Amino acid sequence: MNIAVRYFTNTGHTKKLADGIAAQLGLAAKPIPDLLEGYVDVLFLGQGLYSFDLDIAMKTFIKTLKPANIKEVVVFSSGAFGNAYAPMKRELEAQGLKVSPKEFHCKGSLGFMHKNRPNEKDVDKAALFAKTFLENIGV
Repeated sequence: MNIAVRYFTNTGHTKKLADGIAAQLGLAAKPIPDLLEGYVDVLFLGQGLYSFDLDIAMKTFIKTLKPANIKEVVVFSSGAFGNAYAPMKRELEAQGLKVSPKEFHCKGSLGFMHKNRPNEKDVDKAALFAKTFLENIGV
């Protein structure tokens, strides 16, 4: 099974989660716009929520994704005020991609809010989420 981890981050928070997921799966997480090569069964795709929306870099990256090359996308995110699942799902489905209803989100620090998040426990939870997701689909 081909699995990939891609992410966008302004703060480093999503990179922490992506690296935790990738390490659990024996992969390397790659920042966008590092394009996918070939067919991917599962794409773990993450970014934080910025002003309640996706960054233009993520929207641009999503437009490069082709349904014939990706079986399913799994969203992960961090944020102080909300998660990126809904806007990510909207953009991915507009491209004709299948988006898993299962997603991972944790708090992300912003100023004094949620200080030091995501932390090691959050990264461990993200890694466990990815492992469990794949086990549940028979990998």
